[in-house]
Amino acid sequence: MSQLKIISHKIVLNVADNPVLSKGAYRVYLSSALNFDYNPEKQEYSINFDYSTAPQIILDVISYLHSKNINNTTDAEISKIIKCVSEEEKKFKNAIENGKQIHENPPKTLDIPNFIRKLKPYQIESVEHIVDVENAANFSVPGSGKTTIVYAAYSILKSEGLIDKLFVIGPRSSFRPWEEEYIGCFGEIPEVLRITGTKSERNRKYRVADDYELFLATYHMTYNDLNEIIDLLRKYKVMVVLDESHNIKRFEGGHWADEIIKLAPFAKRRVILTGTPMPHGILDIWTQMTFLWPQKNLLLEREQFKSYIENDKDLLEIREKLSPLYCRIKKRDLDLPIPEFIRIKIPLSPIQKTIYDAIAVKILRELVKIPEDRRSLHQWRRATLIRLLQAASNPTLLAKYSSEFDIPPMDPSGLQISQLIEKYPRYEIPAKFELTEKLVRDQISNKHKVIIWTSFIHNIEMLRKKLEDISPICIFGDVPRDEDENAEYNRERLIEDFKTSSTNNVLIANPGATAESISLQRTCHNAIYFDRTFNGAQYLQSLDRIHRIGLKPNEKIIYTLLISENTIEEVVNSRLEEKLQQMLNFLNDDLNVSNIEISINEVSDGEKEEVADFNAVIDALKKHLGPKYDSECK
Repeated sequence: MSQLKIISHKIVLNVADNPVLSKGAYRVYLSSALNFDYNPEKQEYSINFDYSTAPQIILDVISYLHSKNINNTTDAEISKIIKCVSEEEKKFKNAIENGKQIHENPPKTLDIPNFIRKLKPYQIESVEHIVDVENAANFSVPGSGKTTIVYAAYSILKSEGLIDKLFVIGPRSSFRPWEEEYIGCFGEIPEVLRITGTKSERNRKYRVADDYELFLATYHMTYNDLNEIIDLLRKYKVMVVLDESHNIKRFEGGHWADEIIKLAPFAKRRVILTGTPMPHGILDIWTQMTFLWPQKNLLLEREQFKSYIENDKDLLEIREKLSPLYCRIKKRDLDLPIPEFIRIKIPLSPIQKTIYDAIAVKILRELVKIPEDRRSLHQWRRATLIRLLQAASNPTLLAKYSSEFDIPPMDPSGLQISQLIEKYPRYEIPAKFELTEKLVRDQISNKHKVIIWTSFIHNIEMLRKKLEDISPICIFGDVPRDEDENAEYNRERLIEDFKTSSTNNVLIANPGATAESISLQRTCHNAIYFDRTFNGAQYLQSLDRIHRIGLKPNEKIIYTLLISENTIEEVVNSRLEEKLQQMLNFLNDDLNVSNIEISINEVSDGEKEEVADFNAVIDALKKHLGPKYDSECK
């Protein structure tokens, strides 16, 4: 008889009463396959664990012993974990069945205690889905009211005594909307605790958790305070919500993802929210679904899943498997006005074209000369794409350090146009700036507010100077996020000024700092995209800042996309459309719902997608430069 128990954060298998387990094939399997350490003096195997990995370790040991017809006993803590695993299995079966029934027969009405906001008809199914599926995903399009949906489900569960607190993990920009939407849903100010400040300040906050109902934390802060948050989850019945859950999309090498998954076993309920669940592709779904059902191995192990998704048939099978577990409100369900997209192709200014073509030739020459193994280097590909994006947007950027992408100034040595790069602002201003100024002033003269999106901070500064007389509001990464960082000057205050002021009618923003969790549709209906990267989640999020619930059917939403002709910016367009196709096919949506595009979530992240982007750009360069340059580069 073997004994399985937990001692000081170790799972221990004592084999003193069954010494055969310490020898031969038994020892090889327990030590090599299951990674236990053997102590001959104590005659026991042991392995370190945390509560996210313990269930699988225990099940593996018990399964192995049973396969060898070896009896074992378990202590109270092991028995408790086994019971939880069994209960989780029942919950999962119920979740699948409930999810299917809700999709097939969606409810028409719901009784929601203490809830004053009237749900939209299309939101009711999503609320019931969260209540009945227990650990649920909501992949509804941005602007469909996912925060309201969660509060409605939370109100039902709280009234039934199943939940008593709500812990939301999301970007810092989501804090204010969660607080404001609480008031809109319940008619009162929430007892809210933002997990911010120094480590000692945060520790004091955890000690007074009894007094608060709503907790707000960023992904980064959750990573830093994992143990404190686990203690909080063990003390109360908490629903944990991952807002903009694509932030833990990283399939490999993502520290946030691995740590946040460890929270899952301690949450009474789990919800993930995002309108862009797969900004890179299908791999992004693995971490998010694993957070929802960490013990179910829903999508196999990481490497198995990577091999499994090689063809469309497998993607369809995965969608069918996961469909009971997620709910999705589509753009067409919102009954919003169809946005108008105006795409303007702008020829490069003469010197800008000279610089862009010279850099393109240099890249093609390097590509021929460098060893094959260097072509796969992430940093080299990334820098190459950014240089082209800078040249296509504004060559002035090439001579400056890029804090957005941590890229140093370009070294133009070896290029005949080195003086043009170093002194470019003396010679010309890209045509985009003149056109943008004209478009903005036209909108302002018609008493319209307008947003200008650009990925580069120096472009924000140049646009601010050109529009200085109309006092544009500028937001980028270095601007403090909220009053905790700077009471007078912060993003929350600037956004509020833009929404409410009659004089501050222009917002110039970097999508990385402003694309998520901000609602501007009531005051602004015009957006100009000065430039874009391959950043899909941010791009789609930025589109939906002004196209979401709250618009009237007759209101006109206009997106103006400025695209430098015969440059990488045209490749960005085509790559965005490919990404949209894959995500919508997976979610069983249709492509004519809205005239929008999506791309991958960083200039370069995700090996497979980065290589595809890079190869598409190289093909475009060869086509653009023509046979003359192509032969010169060989």
